[in-house]
Amino acid sequence: MGGAATQIIQLAVEGGDLEIAWRESASGEARAPILFLHGWTLDWRMWAPQMEALSARQAVIAPDRRGFGRSTAPPALDKEADDVVAILDALSIESCVLVGMSQAGRIALDCALRHPVRVKALVLQGAQLDGFRPAANEAEVIPVGEYSALIRAGKIDEMREAWRAHPLMHVTNAKAREIVDAILQTYDGRDLLAPPSRLNVGPDALSSLGAPMLVVTGDQETAARRRVADAIANGAPSAQRATIENAGHLCNLCNPAQYNDVFAAFIDTLG
Repeated sequence: MGGAATQIIQLAVEGGDLEIAWRESASGEARAPILFLHGWTLDWRMWAPQMEALSARQAVIAPDRRGFGRSTAPPALDKEADDVVAILDALSIESCVLVGMSQAGRIALDCALRHPVRVKALVLQGAQLDGFRPAANEAEVIPVGEYSALIRAGKIDEMREAWRAHPLMHVTNAKAREIVDAILQTYDGRDLLAPPSRLNVGPDALSSLGAPMLVVTGDQETAARRRVADAIANGAPSAQRATIENAGHLCNLCNPAQYNDVFAAFIDTLG
């Protein structure tokens, strides 16, 4: 059983608001809260199975990142580490277990490097690194330029359909498909129309990370993302590597039971 009902709060940040879902812990134990950062085109709802299950152990927080979902703050990757700190400050949280999925993996790393005292541990799922992009087959590449052109042409439905068919959006069960389809139906492409923003979190930064880390992928994750995950786990001083069975890029949705068990076991190692 999870904790209290999910609450939705609005937080003012630079340029607008963030919508944040959070659940108080049902446990009396003093564990650091978990803060989940969703991947590209998604929103906080992708973490629904984790919000429900893991709130039995500790508080859980999941914002719509700037540029996505119901958040009105404009897209800006370089401002998102500061958004994490603003969320923690607003909820009077000293430090958290920070989870970054896909695009947000680099944001989680950026936050841990810039604000190390606020990050007790890191969980990275299907993340990338700047300056380390293993060769991918044609099907694995995200055709961002094509998607942007569709958005500019007012063909959002075509963009959604093309992205839904991409290997990174493959899911392995009906419930995961329902969640993903519902989220993509509300994706509006704001980030693809905004001025580009950049992060520079590459392999050289990994040795500076002091926080314990769990690096997770599904066994059906794309080959390039699995290679990046291996590189992160090998390059960070205190990293563990895990693979979720019968699961792709969205492994937390494909096999939530195993994902949650692996996550909880990692949390238990933190003390």
